[in-house]
Amino acid sequence: MEVWVSIDGEKKKFQGSFKSVMESITMEGKGKEVKLLSIHAPKKELRRFKRNFRTNQKDLLKTATEIAKWFYTKEYRKLNRCIKDYRKKMDPQFIEKVEKAKSSLEDVKRKLENLN
Repeated sequence: MEVWVSIDGEKKKFQGSFKSVMESITMEGKGKEVKLLSIHAPKKELRRFKRNFRTNQKDLLKTATEIAKWFYTKEYRKLNRCIKDYRKKMDPQFIEKVEKAKSSLEDVKRKLENLN
């Protein structure tokens, strides 16, 4: 995905995955005037972006924040499900996986709090 944005009159290009682009727009655009100049993305991502963009009355910062929150919420729920599934099994290998999932769950919580 590639997005060209004007932040307080300065042109910037954001490139990468849908999640990383939306997160970086949110972080750099906080408290500033953000305008969308152009967007190039796969069809599926473009549809999701346009739908959220229209829902938020063409406010790019709010749209980017909501999409980034959606990604992190999705990841958070996935990790919680994994932890529940791993706890049912008593193998030492699964105990390690639970610990890894818990540490990554804390990272996701921190990122979600930063977006709010």
